[in-house]
Amino acid sequence: MERLKTLCIILLLVFFASMYQGAVLPFIEGIKYGLSIADYENETKINSQEFLMMDVEPKNEGSTIPNDINLKNGQPVIVQPTNISLISTDDSQKPVWLMVLDALYMALTVIVLILGIWTPFLVVKILRSLQHSWVFERINLKRINRIGLFIVGIGILGSVIQLINILSAEYMVDLAQYSFTYSKVIDFNALIMGIVILIMNEVMRIAVELKEEQDLTI
Repeated sequence: MERLKTLCIILLLVFFASMYQGAVLPFIEGIKYGLSIADYENETKINSQEFLMMDVEPKNEGSTIPNDINLKNGQPVIVQPTNISLISTDDSQKPVWLMVLDALYMALTVIVLILGIWTPFLVVKILRSLQHSWVFERINLKRINRIGLFIVGIGILGSVIQLINILSAEYMVDLAQYSFTYSKVIDFNALIMGIVILIMNEVMRIAVELKEEQDLTI
């Protein structure tokens, strides 16, 4: 029992740390970035389109040349970005399908935030039930099942969000040296974690059913 409680607490701490690293910090940085963009637009009177955290790859890898200096020894080095954020100034009117994608992007982002906030509350409820030694209870099975589904949902929706971001960027921007890549679109980490939780929940469900059958037999 104590080991299970400890593992749940560790899971909760890791989840909060993951949320802080993956959601809170980017949110704070996004606000700062947005404020700087707003100042730029006010000063230049130019509308801009922002694309944050985009995975890129060089169009021609053979043409890479040293483009920075190693201050430790003064030697030239090659800096090859794989993830960038960019601002595009474009006054052209967006097509309807792109505005629909932007609206979908915002809606999915809100849903992911809600799921990310809801999940820790379910973990806390499971911990509270463990304090009363309510381990093999169906209510806990439902909560664990929801956690697994939520994490899988976060992985799927996050992948769709990134896909929309890339499609919008490809329509608005064509870089001379880099192209946007789909190699990291799918969030496999969240999907694997969610599926593992669902599998463990299924194992617990079978254990609960066996326990209930044993109680009835006795």
